[in-house]
Amino acid sequence: MAELQHTQTRPKYQYRFLALSAIGRNVIHITATTEREAREQSPAGCVMVFAGRLPVREGAPCVSQSA
Repeated sequence: MAELQHTQTRPKYQYRFLALSAIGRNVIHITATTEREAREQSPAGCVMVFAGRLPVREGAPCVSQSA
């Protein structure tokens, strides 16, 4: 029997967090498929407060240039 291959990809999002630590606070942007995955990539020793989730389009430029 042939092995089935899963070709569907999960969409990626840019998760934004407010990272709170003893030395201050920062806005952190992490690209991941789930919030849990994003939190696993977050800096150690910070309390992460969820601020938002934006879709990431593959192949799209990160910053748009204005003329």
